[in-house]
Order: sequence, then structure tokens, then C-alpha cells
Amino acid sequence: MNKKSFITALLAIVSLTMGAQEKLIRIDSEDIAWQKDNPQYSFFNKEKARLLMPQAAEFGVECIPSFSPEWSLTYDSVAHKLVYNETKKSIWYSTYNAMYKKKTITKNGRKIAKRKLRKHPKGYVAPDVKTYSLTISIEQAQMLKAICSDAIGTSEPREDSMLDGTTWNFFIGEQRAKAHSGSNYNPYSIVKLTGELVKAVKAGDASRCDSLIGAEFQHVVANLEIVPNLKE
Repeated sequence: MNKKSFITALLAIVSLTMGAQEKLIRIDSEDIAWQKDNPQYSFFNKEKARLLMPQAAEFGVECIPSFSPEWSLTYDSVAHKLVYNETKKSIWYSTYNAMYKKKTITKNGRKIAKRKLRKHPKGYVAPDVKTYSLTISIEQAQMLKAICSDAIGTSEPREDSMLDGTTWNFFIGEQRAKAHSGSNYNPYSIVKLTGELVKAVKAGDASRCDSLIGAEFQHVVANLEIVPNLKE
């Protein structure tokens, strides 16, 4: 087996196996359409894309915590790098404050503060963004893309309701899926792998990145009792 055949076979193994480890919720067209028509969500999504998504982002994940700044981990297909972007302040709250104006009313002798949605943002200041990057091989990028692709491809229909909490929105092109809030408790989940890769990219630790991607393959191969002969 030559190197190219081995990588192809290994990618196939990952594609068939990783989806069974963790399922995601499909982000459907109805939800996307609603967010586009909602001024607050529309403004938020535009800023999120502008601040967190490199122009050459081929696949990756954007993380939206409940009370913390948003971040993304993407693969830049031009620079061949994993890119980690993190805002210093929450994009959601920055856009929310710009889209709503405060109004105080008096009711039963008490002053009550209310907010009214604006048609256009006012006084918006975009959060600063910190960027880290780490070069990876094309083969490693293909491995990560295969994992992400299979997770999205096996995603489940959207649930009627989800508890508010941190969400991980995985994407490849226009395909998107959302991970459950508890997914990081699975030691071999795509969310757990993403978190560990973020640490490696922020530290500029290429050997740690190599080990993480290699460990996923070792886990898959071990479970399937396949021992490839690299000398062939």
C-alpha cells in the first residue's frame, strides 16, 4: 500500500466512524431564514462572520458561549493554516446594545427600563480580535475535514427546543450543524478535539497538533483492529 492509498483508506475509516461518536443538530433552512429576517440576528451574524471567519476558511467551527466572547477555529485553505480567532468582548452584546435603544417608562409610580429595537444599529463599536495560527499539512487538513464532514452529514433534525448554553456551529461551505452543549464530555468527540486543537494553536505547538490528529486515527484504527503496513 503506497502512502496515498493509505491516507485514502484511513480517511474512509474516519469518515465511517467519527459520526457514530457524536451527533450534531442540523441547522435547517427555516432557522437560517428566520435569523436573516431578524434585525438583531442578522447584524450579529454579519459581524460574527466578518470578525471570526477568514476569507479562505474552508471548514471549521464557531463557538458561541452564553456569557463569554465568541471564537472560531477554521482552516485557511490558502495559507494552509489552522486559524484561531477570539474576540475580546462579546459580539452578541455589542450588537445587541447597538440595535436596541433604552426607554424609561413610569408604571404605577415606578420607573421601568425598556428596550426598543432600532431599524439600524447606532453607536456600535466592533470588538477587537486576537488571532493565532498554526501551519498544518494538506493531509492533516483532509483528516480534520473528513471528521467534520461526517459529523455534519450524520446530524439530526433540529429539536423543538434547546437549553441556552454554549454552542459549537460546525461548517463546511454552506453545510452547518450545531453540537449539543454537553458534547465536550465525550473524550473522543469532535468538540473535545476542537478544544484541544485550540490550545495547540494558541501555544504554537505543532507537535501537540500532530499528536492530537494522530491520536484520533490511532483510536479509530485500534477500535477496528486494523494494523496498516506502512512498509508496503
